[in-house]
Amino acid sequence: MSTVKEDRLQIRVNPADKALLERAAAASHLNVSSFVVQAAALKAEEVLAERSSIRLSTEAAAAFSEALEKPAQVNDRLAAALRRTRKFTWLD
Repeated sequence: MSTVKEDRLQIRVNPADKALLERAAAASHLNVSSFVVQAAALKAEEVLAERSSIRLSTEAAAAFSEALEKPAQVNDRLAAALRRTRKFTWLD
């Protein structure tokens, strides 16, 4: 069963890039639109996955865990910052 596609994405490319995409699409047995959408979706997932996880060395992970376990210390500078009037409001 095919999905109805209602949204349109338009891009401009130079002739060399278009030819490259056409060759790659043909080699993949896809039309250019399908090839570009698949390639872009894979890259989008990769980019978003990189931003949702953090890789730490063993030493960095231990330091991070230790910092999370220690209660925060409020010094004079932080206390003063917390007392200042905010120039923004939180969106709930």
